[in-house]
Amino acid sequence: MRLPKLSGKALVVLAGVGAVAVGAVAANASKHDSPPASAAPAPSKPHADQPVSHDATAAELKAAAALPQCRSARLVPVNRSWGIPMPSLLGSSSTNCNLMYGDDPYRGSNRTGDPETAILVLQRNLNFCYGSKLAVDGIYGSKTRAAIKAVQSKHHLVVDGIYGPMTRSAMNWRLYSMATRSWSRSCSSPL
Repeated sequence: MRLPKLSGKALVVLAGVGAVAVGAVAANASKHDSPPASAAPAPSKPHADQPVSHDATAAELKAAAALPQCRSARLVPVNRSWGIPMPSLLGSSSTNCNLMYGDDPYRGSNRTGDPETAILVLQRNLNFCYGSKLAVDGIYGSKTRAAIKAVQSKHHLVVDGIYGPMTRSAMNWRLYSMATRSWSRSCSSPL
């Protein structure tokens, strides 16, 4: 069963439901010059017996920056009843995008979409699921980057402060039910 695509206004209303809703400098990063998401190599998750690097290498940062900026948010279905509001690409069902330090809200010269909503959804989720106590302001500043670094460290990922597909898949998320218009009481990692 596919959930209906939410309009921008519906996403803003969804993002505003309750105070505790879900939820690398981008110099010269341009969506027009970015290769497709499939062309960017994903950093590998370390094995349990390998030490976790707490600093991203230049190659990993470059690969992360190659993804387009998240310029929307959508409800990603988990099952027939629940979905996860999360940052996504504009006009697409894809969540293969990133948010990084300096996104406030646009990156580069492209002014389409609503990256502020994507950042708001992420900040609300970090506050609820990780107790981050961020200002929900739609700006990917130093505190949001630090919260993402803490999440990455907790889930044994490369710690680069960039929200991207690896971080998204490892994170815990608060679920939302369109049927009952209610939020889950806890967080889980259903992806």
